[in-house]
Amino acid sequence: MFHTESYIDHESVDSNQHMVSLAGKMEDRDIVVWAVWKDRELLVKNRERLRKWFTDEMGAAIEKGETEVKRELMRICSGMGCRMYLYYGQKLFRAGERVEEGEFSMDSSLGAGLHKEGTAEMPPLEEELRRMRNELTTGNACVSENREREIQALGNIWQQNIMDCIAEDSLSYAYFMLWEAR
Repeated sequence: MFHTESYIDHESVDSNQHMVSLAGKMEDRDIVVWAVWKDRELLVKNRERLRKWFTDEMGAAIEKGETEVKRELMRICSGMGCRMYLYYGQKLFRAGERVEEGEFSMDSSLGAGLHKEGTAEMPPLEEELRRMRNELTTGNACVSENREREIQALGNIWQQNIMDCIAEDSLSYAYFMLWEAR
């Protein structure tokens, strides 16, 4: 699995100050968890707790099914004061305050989650995702080692688009996650 993510606001483009992503495999399926904090201090305070949850507790919830996954995500994100996203088995689960406002698109191998707060419309992001989807249908994208670079390049385009919107003061902040399952 390849993935990239970014958080952008008026003060930061450093995702490490606002996002933690953890990836692995379970039952031979890719799994990724993203946690997003607006408050950097909460990230520092909860980073190790999130890793411990990912390695020790999350698997038990997944084995019990979707309802338990959603309940577990709500429990852990409420305790840590973050928004959480979990990709597993070609599904994205979300939990936390107003995560339903994020946009989401996915096909059999490519996924993208975007959350934005502010007035800006960002059609270039959707156009780039459409372009990448078209590329996926014309070749065997999932086996090429170059895909990681393409995911990163798409992430760079999205990051620049969001930075432009923030510079125009039409967004307060935004973040996204992009992934491709092999």
